[in-house]
Amino acid sequence: MSKNRKNRNGKVGIRRVTLIFCAASAVFCIGLFALIAKFWQPGMVISTAVCVAAFALLCGIAWFIFERRSQGTTLDDSLASVIGRIMFDAVVKMNTPVFICDSKESIIWYNNATEEVCGKSGKIYGRKVSDIVGRDLSDIRNDRSRRGAKLYFGGKVFYASYDHINTETDDFTLITTTDATDEEALIEKMADEEPVVSYIVIDNFMEMMQYDSEIYRPVTSKIDEILRDWTDETGGILKEYERDKYLFITDTRTLNDIILNKFDVLDRVRDIRVAESNIPMTISMGVSAIHGSFEDKEKAARAALDMALQRGGDQVAVKNDESIDFYGGVTKTVQKRTNVRARVVANELLSLMKMSSNVIIMGHKYADFDAFGACIGLARIAMHSGSRVNVVIDESNRSLLEARKIIDGEEEFRGVFIDKSVGQDLLQTGTFVVVTDLNDLNMAEAPDIAFNAGKLAVIDHHIKKFEFEKAPEIEYIDPSASSACELVAEMLEQVLPNEALTYSEANLMLSGITLDTKQFTRNTGTRTFSAAMYLRDRGADPIVVTSLFRESFDDYKREANFRGNVEIYRRSFAITDVGENVQTDGTYRTIAAKAADNLLKVEGIMASFAVVKLGDAVHISARSSGAVNVQLIMESMGGGGHFDGAAVQLQDKSLAEAITMLKQAIDAFLNEKSNQID
Repeated sequence: MSKNRKNRNGKVGIRRVTLIFCAASAVFCIGLFALIAKFWQPGMVISTAVCVAAFALLCGIAWFIFERRSQGTTLDDSLASVIGRIMFDAVVKMNTPVFICDSKESIIWYNNATEEVCGKSGKIYGRKVSDIVGRDLSDIRNDRSRRGAKLYFGGKVFYASYDHINTETDDFTLITTTDATDEEALIEKMADEEPVVSYIVIDNFMEMMQYDSEIYRPVTSKIDEILRDWTDETGGILKEYERDKYLFITDTRTLNDIILNKFDVLDRVRDIRVAESNIPMTISMGVSAIHGSFEDKEKAARAALDMALQRGGDQVAVKNDESIDFYGGVTKTVQKRTNVRARVVANELLSLMKMSSNVIIMGHKYADFDAFGACIGLARIAMHSGSRVNVVIDESNRSLLEARKIIDGEEEFRGVFIDKSVGQDLLQTGTFVVVTDLNDLNMAEAPDIAFNAGKLAVIDHHIKKFEFEKAPEIEYIDPSASSACELVAEMLEQVLPNEALTYSEANLMLSGITLDTKQFTRNTGTRTFSAAMYLRDRGADPIVVTSLFRESFDDYKREANFRGNVEIYRRSFAITDVGENVQTDGTYRTIAAKAADNLLKVEGIMASFAVVKLGDAVHISARSSGAVNVQLIMESMGGGGHFDGAAVQLQDKSLAEAITMLKQAIDAFLNEKSNQID
C-alpha cells in the first residue's frame, strides 16, 4: 500500500468518526428536549443546557482535530512530493553516471551523465550492465573495496556504489558512480615516476684476472662503456661506487621498458670475450621495484642482487612488493668462492651450535649420497662444538642402505639417526636446525621442523628460487659448488682439527661429491678437486666409494624400462618414461636420474628428461650436456636445480599431461633463446 493511499484512508476514517459523533449528539439533544416538553420542571432547564453545551463543545473539538489532521496530512504529502521531485532532478542532473537495473540485470533507466559517457546511441535501455561497464552486478555487489568496484567505460574510470531496492512487484538495483579518471591518471603518473634502485656487479671479474691481469683495464673499460651507453638510452643515473660495482637509479616507467627489452644489456656484456680464453664476461643486477623509503629500496636491491648471484649470476633479479622475477641466466656458473667465505660460515655455524640446547640436521626427502654425506659432515661439526646432535632420515630409504652400514659402525653415531616424529619431539626453544642440499624448506625431510625452528641454517648448492619467509641465521647458498658435500668439506677443513674427521665420514662425503659430479666429469672446478683432496687426506678410499654406486640387478632391469620408451623431441631433446602400467616406488627417483644421465651419452642429445609416476605426483629428472640450461626449463614448471641438472614434481598430473607440459616448457625455452639471439 502506498503512502498516499494510507493518507486518504486515514482522512476518510476521521471524517466518518466525526460525523457519527455529531449525529449521535443531535439525536441525544432532540430526545432530551422531547422529555423536557413532556415532563417539564424548572430545575431541568439548567441541567439540559449544560449537557447540550458539553456535547456541542465535544463536537467542535472533534471537528477541529479532523481539520488539523487533514491539513497536516496534506502538508506532508505536498512536502514529500516536493522533496521527491528535487531528489529526482538531482539524480538526473548528476555529472556522473547513475542507472537502474531490473532483476535480469537489464538497464531500465539512466541519467543524463550516463548518456553523455556512453554516447547518445539510444541503445542503452534494455542492455545488460556487463555490456556497458564490463562487469556484471554480482561483481559490483561483491567488491569489498573501500571505494567500491572500479569500472572502465566511455574512456573513463569510475567507482561504483551498489544499492538494492525491493518492491512488491520486482527487485531493482541502483548503481551510482564517482568519476575517478583524473585521480587515477595522477596515481598512474606517480607510479610511473616511482624511483627504482639497482645494483650491478661484474660476475667473473676475478676469473678474468686469473687468465690475464693485463687485460683487466681494457675489458672493464669496455663493460663500463656498454653500461653507460645503456644508461643514456634508457635514462637514469649510473655511478660506480666500488671497483666494478655500480649503482643504477631510474623510475618505474623506464624499468617497464627495460623489462620489455628483457634487459638486453646482459647480452651486450656477454658478447665481450677475454682474450684467448674466450670466456664471456657477465654481469648481475639486483633491482628494487618495491614501494617505500629509499632505505627500504636499497635493502631490497641488495637482497635481489644476492638472489641473482646465488642463482649463478649472468641474470637480473627484480624484486617487487609481491614477488621476485628473474631475467637472463643463460651461461653456466663458474666457481668463484674463496676459503675466506667458508671460514666465516664455518665459525658462525660452530658458534651457534655451541649456544644451542641441541642441534637437528636434515637433508631433502628421498635423500641421496650428497644430502646424507653433508649431514654427516655437519654432524661432525656439531660434535666438535660439544652440542647434542641428531640427524633426521627416512629409515625406509633403500638408496642409503649401504651408506648406513658404513656409518653405523661409528660409536659416536649410535642413536644420532632419528625419524621425523622423534625429531619433532626434540624440537625446543633453543634448538638449532640445519638443513642441507636444499633451499626449499618444503622439500626437507621434516618440513615442520624446519619451519618451526627458532634458529635455522641453510647450506646448499642449488639455485635459489625465492626468498625465505623468515631469514635464516646462516644462509650459505652457492650454485657454483658441485655439491653440498663440497661446501661442507671446505668448512670442515677450516674449523676441524687434523685427524678429527673419521675414515667412514670422509668416504661418505666423497661419495656425495662423486655422485653430483658424475664421477668428476660434470660441474667440477679447482675447489671441487681441492675438497676431494682434503677428504682423500682424511682417509677416503675411491674403491669404497665406487662400491656404493653398484646397483642391484633389479635396479638394472628397472632402468632398462626407460631405455625401451625414448622419444627424440626437437632433434636434440630426449624424453623417456616407463609408462603408466609399470609399478613404481621411491627408488625410481634415483633410477630416473641414472636414465637421464645415460641418455646424454647418445650422440646429438643436448638435454635428457626421465619421467616417472610416483604416487600422486610425476617426477621429472633433467640433465644437460652443457649447451642447454635445464634449470630454467624445470623452474618454469615449478622445479629447480642446476644449469646441467634439475628436477620437478608435478602433483595430480598424469604421465601424458606431464610430458605435454614438458614439451611446452622446452618450446618456450627455445623461443626465448631464439629471441635473445635475434
